[in-house]
Amino acid sequence: MSKIAIVTDSTSGLSDQELAEMGNAFQVHFEVQMNGHFFHEGIDITDAEFYQELASSKELPTTAPPSIQEMFDFYDQVKAKGFDEIISIHITSGITGFYNNLQAALKDYDHIKVHAVDSFLSIQPMGYLVKYASQLAKVGESSSEILEKIDQQKRTIGEYFIVDDLKNLVHGGRLTNAAAFTGSLLRIKPVLTMMNDEHKIVATDKIRTMKRALHFIEDEFEDVRQKTDYQLRIFLTGTNNLEAMEAWKKRLSVKYPQLNIEIGQIGPVIGAHLGSNAYVLGWSKEVIDK
Repeated sequence: MSKIAIVTDSTSGLSDQELAEMGNAFQVHFEVQMNGHFFHEGIDITDAEFYQELASSKELPTTAPPSIQEMFDFYDQVKAKGFDEIISIHITSGITGFYNNLQAALKDYDHIKVHAVDSFLSIQPMGYLVKYASQLAKVGESSSEILEKIDQQKRTIGEYFIVDDLKNLVHGGRLTNAAAFTGSLLRIKPVLTMMNDEHKIVATDKIRTMKRALHFIEDEFEDVRQKTDYQLRIFLTGTNNLEAMEAWKKRLSVKYPQLNIEIGQIGPVIGAHLGSNAYVLGWSKEVIDK
């Protein structure tokens, strides 16, 4: 039976403690460049330090994934720990070319068998996918069985999110239909999603005030929940607004006492594109009961 490792990247939002508890999951780190300095997410800069610097930065930050050679070196390190195969789960190809480039390059890497997976998203739902894959590997599922189950699982993922200011997304070219919002960025709170075939960020609605926008995405989630025949897990995450996430969880826990609700904060790489005070409501099928 193969000993299978799970590799992911720092946009998953997984902490060192969570990775250590899994025991068979490992994480590479994306970079963010700001004010002429490079930082490895989760290593060289904390979330609080990043958002503090972002608030006073004259230039918008840029981000970069590990190089292909860095990925190969990392896989070598995982192999040296005694693993026979790797399932490598990463940020959606809808907003970065990292997954596609990695998939193409793997044909030239034969030190250990690597199965690359496009998560269709990032942040907490991707972290949950990693936890699920880790659990499956630890109970002895084969790589083909794990890949089939996580493919099914990632197709249950959905999300809506709201940013306080579109300038970061527009500047970085991550918003597909940015032209539709030109001239009204300061007057609206756009509702965004990646629930489309290409998993790109698309604005779906224009709503005045954050309060109304939050109620809108909650109603959208409720519509999904009522049409779903399995238990859902809710992910509430934001940028530099943990207290707001805690209050949001408290309110939704009253409405959904039967659902597990996770809260979290988005790190520098995704935060560089969303800016401060973004709100994300995500969900996926419940497969880990804790």
